[in-house]
Amino acid sequence: MTSPIPLAVASIALGLAGIWQCTLTFGPPLGGRVTLRAEGARWNATAGGHSATSPAAFPLRFRFPGGTRLAVRRLRGGLAGQWTQPPLVTSGEAFATPLAFAPAGRGVWVGTARPLPDVAHFFLAVRARPDGSVRAVLRNPEFNIGGPAVLTTDGDSVQLTHGRRVVNGWRDPSGRELTLYLPGALADYAGPVRFTRVAEENAVGYVARRGHGPYVYRVPATIPDGWQTASMQSVGLDPKPVVALVQSLLGESLDDVHAPYIQSLTIARHGKLVLDEYFFGSGRDRPHDVRSAGKSVTTLMVGRAMEDGAPFTPRSLVYPLFPQYAPFAHPDPRKARMRVADLMTMSSGLACDDDDDRSPGSEDTMQSQSRAPDWYKFTLDLPMAHDPGTASIYCSAGINLLGGVISGGSRASLVDAFYDRFAVPLQFRQYGMFVTPPPRSVAYMGGGDYFVPRDFLKFGELFLDRGHWNGTRVIDPSWLRAVSMRRTTVRGELGEYGYGWHLYEYQVRGRTIRAISAGGNGGQLLFVFPQLDMTVLIMAANYGDYLRGWKQFIERIVPRNILPAALH
Repeated sequence: MTSPIPLAVASIALGLAGIWQCTLTFGPPLGGRVTLRAEGARWNATAGGHSATSPAAFPLRFRFPGGTRLAVRRLRGGLAGQWTQPPLVTSGEAFATPLAFAPAGRGVWVGTARPLPDVAHFFLAVRARPDGSVRAVLRNPEFNIGGPAVLTTDGDSVQLTHGRRVVNGWRDPSGRELTLYLPGALADYAGPVRFTRVAEENAVGYVARRGHGPYVYRVPATIPDGWQTASMQSVGLDPKPVVALVQSLLGESLDDVHAPYIQSLTIARHGKLVLDEYFFGSGRDRPHDVRSAGKSVTTLMVGRAMEDGAPFTPRSLVYPLFPQYAPFAHPDPRKARMRVADLMTMSSGLACDDDDDRSPGSEDTMQSQSRAPDWYKFTLDLPMAHDPGTASIYCSAGINLLGGVISGGSRASLVDAFYDRFAVPLQFRQYGMFVTPPPRSVAYMGGGDYFVPRDFLKFGELFLDRGHWNGTRVIDPSWLRAVSMRRTTVRGELGEYGYGWHLYEYQVRGRTIRAISAGGNGGQLLFVFPQLDMTVLIMAANYGDYLRGWKQFIERIVPRNILPAALH
């Protein structure tokens, strides 16, 4: 990874040695305090100096300048809302975040909107090598893009060559600033961006933790999110292998593109939170993208919808649940045999393979096309490739279609159903749900939501406490048993699969330990170990790097550093 260059050029480039950082903030355009006022036949909403109106019939619907939307409904004698921000510049995705309103006078209600930040960070590390060469690494951590680059200079001009990508720029003669022109191939936003030099220990997001020394274990903080906290020793865990893991993570940086880029590590045992550590600028109040781990939440919502009386079961035929979309393209008698269970096991038979760029139903194809903006219709119109129930192939579109199954039966919006049935009883604090494009603009059930780690870990606790959280029943325990039963094997590296949940077995110290897991790209991994009464959550940013990156979390970190703590 060292790139030798001529000594004359190297001497100039050495003037750039160090860490350079650029933070691009695109939004959100609107958020903060929101005030609602009843004004006769209309309601008025104000936020950030902007206002919008809605007819007085509930649900209230407001549209603010710039594309922000607010939906408000009556809930248990009060008002609850969903704040939908316009698509992020960084990802192109829109998100809905919840807000509750409190009365503030006659006909006046006040709440706080907390949309997701729209921020991108870029780092350039320039380091001298003992042989006189210069090594440069250009990275964007949000999407794990960039890598080692050859750095050359010509006067004040700078050029970075990363594979076939070339990034041009120039340096300020004072040496305090460096401007690089980021091409669209490197990011979803192009143009000149200005970097400033920072001390390595202050390069939050590039190094795991600033100014770290030997790791000292501390009991997690108690905050108003429902968790009881305790020490690892008090719940029978040996701290040594976990402490060794955290110590090793503290030494990581973005220099190595395949190194563990773990941003949070959270562990609970016997219902108590015993480890809550954060790295690379993450924190307990910062929602993290769970990617496809959200698919596992979708199948929990399926079970809760059935429990609430939705008119379907796993054996229900899929296409009769969507009469509004008929007629369907690519008519095929096999479509008439597809069942809800087939969607949950990724064995629908649709021509949908996320691992094949040529597949007409891959997630990337669905989300990048515009001819069918309604993703339910897009999926239902796909051709068939297999008989339903015969081949399990990773298909996000099929899991997302479960959202239509749920909402069709519940008559409630998906974001509201999640808020009522899961977020409130689980004492969630802040989160964002990925919303599909208009005209549907519904929660995308194939993954990509944002949750704070301490909250997402609670989904695992449901399996250990018979569907309860802090004494409140959230979901039927029989459904938790149903989703965690082995039902198929997903083609490729994914192995055994239930209804939206991965299943693993570990051989550790002469014991076979079973794990129920939600998993997402980059290393978003929730593990439930029923035999050990323990849950573990890893959230990371090794996006697009399974084989050399986050696969190691499953195959090495869990059996070497996590399970031995409970099997001493």
